[in-house]
Amino acid sequence: MSTTLTLAERLRGAGFDCALGVPDSHLTTLIDHLDQAMPVHLAPREDAAVAAAVGMSIAGGRPLLFMKNAGLFTTGDALTSLAADAAVPLALLVGWAGTGTDRLPHHTVTGERTTDFLTGLGVAWSTPDRTGDLDTWFSAHRDTGRHCALLIQPGGLH
Repeated sequence: MSTTLTLAERLRGAGFDCALGVPDSHLTTLIDHLDQAMPVHLAPREDAAVAAAVGMSIAGGRPLLFMKNAGLFTTGDALTSLAADAAVPLALLVGWAGTGTDRLPHHTVTGERTTDFLTGLGVAWSTPDRTGDLDTWFSAHRDTGRHCALLIQPGGLH
């Protein structure tokens, strides 16, 4: 079984009822696998995806946000204001450009700063290889009211 398919199954098992966000070429296959098990919605911008996820969560849903790390930087205000004010912890799936097999100079700028950005916002982060049971990991952060992000390195899934 492919790593991508295994991760998609682990994410489905984590209890998400939909996925939404802005497509990232490194996450295409993973999102395609998720689309077979839950609705996948595309957003025009990452901060709009955060707003939609907050609304879905308030309505009782359990969305998984997806985006590239460059787009993650545009979500800072929405995560620390809208989502925090609504007391809605969000789960993010982030394509971590500028790491792994992606060494393009303009990607490494954001890649090298992604974890510091998340930590600065108080967002817990991990990678699939460092995270055991995803349901437990996501639930632990949701239960404490903390956003969390699962970072996916380019080339890290096959």
